[in-house]
Amino acid sequence: MVQTRGRGRPRSGAELEVGPLLQAALEAFAAKGYDGMSVRELSRRLGVSHALLTARFGSKEGLWFAAMEHALTVSERSWRQLAVEPALDDLEALRRAVVAQVMFAASHPEVLRIMSHEGAIDSPRIRYVVDHFVNPLRPLVEQRMRRLVAAGRIREMPYATLHYLVVQGGGAPYASPVETALLGGPEQPSEDEIRRHAEAVADLIVAGLAPRPS
Repeated sequence: MVQTRGRGRPRSGAELEVGPLLQAALEAFAAKGYDGMSVRELSRRLGVSHALLTARFGSKEGLWFAAMEHALTVSERSWRQLAVEPALDDLEALRRAVVAQVMFAASHPEVLRIMSHEGAIDSPRIRYVVDHFVNPLRPLVEQRMRRLVAAGRIREMPYATLHYLVVQGGGAPYASPVETALLGGPEQPSEDEIRRHAEAVADLIVAGLAPRPS
């Protein structure tokens, strides 16, 4: 994480570490939302000059796109690898993808907070995420689900329902840590606790997809 700097000369382009800067930008946008976070406050939080941010990313929106791509590429890669692996059973691939998504949410809770802001209004930002990270994976996931339905191993499930159960539902404890703690959950979950939660979410979703008894 990029620490907020005190008084002094902002960093130059030669000193700029892009990865930590983009992570800090995610945390800033998650804290106040896109509209609530000005470029000047962003530059102050990130410890870089306003001019440097503009030169590097073009605009506040350009920085938002870069920060989200920095995080979501990790999740997209995991889903794609599991979706196209020919030797992996379809149901096991789906289960592993759920686990991977919940683990991602635990490591990047700011992404879910940002999407809670963005998902309620139409903007180029929400369309960017859907067009670049959600829709390209959808045919691969649906292909496995169609095979499972045809084999009688799961029942049909609207794609949006599955998406929100996995992304929003599974990741909610990490995006809402205060509420989680008030409900008795760990304030700072360990890797083992996160893994157990992810496995439980995956088991519940897979069990919920099972065909109803006739």
